[in-house]
Amino acid sequence: MGSTRAFFSLRIKLFLAFFLLSALISMAISYRLFIHMRTDHMNTLKRDLAVIADLAAVQEETKYITQIIAVNVPEQTQVVQTAKDLLQRLKGESLDIDQIYIWKVTSSGDYVYLADSENDENKTTDQGLSYLGPLPAQITRPVVTEIADRSFEIMAYAPLKDSAGKILGVAGFSVNGAAVAEDVQHLVIQVISVAALAILVVGIISWWLASNFARRLLLLDEAMDQMAAGNLEIILPDKGKDELSILASRLNQLAVSLSSEREEMLLSAIESLVAALEAKDSYTYGHSSQVSAMAYAIAAQIGLSEQDLFSVRIAALLHDIGKIGIPDQILNKPDKLDEEEFRIIRQHPEIGAKILSGIPALARVTEMVRCHHARWDGKGYPEGLTGKKIPLGARIIAVADTFQAMTSDRPYRKGMTKEMALAELLRCSDSQFDPVLVKAFCSIKNISGLENPKI
Repeated sequence: MGSTRAFFSLRIKLFLAFFLLSALISMAISYRLFIHMRTDHMNTLKRDLAVIADLAAVQEETKYITQIIAVNVPEQTQVVQTAKDLLQRLKGESLDIDQIYIWKVTSSGDYVYLADSENDENKTTDQGLSYLGPLPAQITRPVVTEIADRSFEIMAYAPLKDSAGKILGVAGFSVNGAAVAEDVQHLVIQVISVAALAILVVGIISWWLASNFARRLLLLDEAMDQMAAGNLEIILPDKGKDELSILASRLNQLAVSLSSEREEMLLSAIESLVAALEAKDSYTYGHSSQVSAMAYAIAAQIGLSEQDLFSVRIAALLHDIGKIGIPDQILNKPDKLDEEEFRIIRQHPEIGAKILSGIPALARVTEMVRCHHARWDGKGYPEGLTGKKIPLGARIIAVADTFQAMTSDRPYRKGMTKEMALAELLRCSDSQFDPVLVKAFCSIKNISGLENPKI
């Protein structure tokens, strides 16, 4: 079933369509080329034979045959021998003359068979030469014809004239049919070779065209599947001016448009969630937006892509969204939390991840929210992940979240200065935080400008 489906794949169908069409055109062209070459070869052969017949008519042997015919009762044996001598002379000059026939012209103008170079004395009538067909009427100059019903048999007729120019007989010169057929066979082999090479080249080009066309269609199909699944981060190659390139360009534009609309809707929904959280936790008002700005700055400092920057920004905005599920008396308690209360509030990363897991558009940020309290040394929660096993976005949020918490005032303590907070981050680098990210954060020149970001 799988092999049958593969055989009828789009690539195979396109290849067969391109190849069969091109192969048929190549074969038609090759056939026409063969017919043209064959016709040209036969015409050239006829012209050469006409020249040979014209020259043969003035040879000594031909003149002698004319003298014999001039006698009322010509000696057939002498005609046969002279025709043989003339045939040997012509063959000695590498001419493909197979046979010579002699006719005499009666007083009434009729052609009567006299002899030929085969020395068949019993052949005294035209019945023995019926396969040659009727002679052309009034042969006054060399004439070349193809013998009917006999492939590649060609006959040249030359008039035999006396000194006064009177036509006394006709000499026929037949070409060796086997030699002509062999020449035509060479033409067939040449044409077949050229046609086979052309079909091979056509096959290679057809496969390349089919593969390229099928690949581009499959890219479009995959892009549409991804868009249907909610992944709008697609960039299709749209170079060129054909219909597929235009369609790819339109899909790219559609993806960008849908992505912008989705981001706007997502940001609106996130702002509503953050507003709900900050209304519940009055002590952390503005905390999420500040952490988001700092996390975005760290991500940009280490050179993340636009998509990753957006994901880190959203995850930082939502990193404390799970606190919606924490009781108000714990969340807004002005004093330090006891052990049980701390256990409860430590559940907010997983609560936040569960809230976000139901939103497909936020699938990329769910794990960042879930792991933003993980530590580089593995002593964090909820799972105790270590080092680079912690999602990069979560490690970035941890640095930004901690710095914002240390520099902000709480009912039970006053916030640190930025210098003190940076020193604390450096002290805890390689234990609580990713040292590369701490270094990147410390290298940001305008940290103060991140306190009141425009989200």
